Amino acid sequence: GDGGGTWYIDLKTKGGSAGFGKPPVTADVVMSMSSADFVKMFTVKLKPFIAFMPGNCSIKGDMILTWSLEKML
Repeated sequence: GDGGGTWYIDLKTKGGSAGFGKPPVTADVVMSMSSADFVKMFTVKLKPFIAFMPGNCSIKGDMILTWSLEKML
């Protein structure tokens, strides 16, 4: 929504998880983007690669893992 917030996707622990707030494990990648782009990306209306190109998204961490996200979606 408009208020934004911190969300995580945990693919490191068995079974994985996703949720709002601080992740249960240390993040390998941190992405910052608008709420609108986040929703578009996870509803497959915006490809992650396209979101990163124009500078609408900030990425810190393991870039190879970031590109793997597109395959998951």
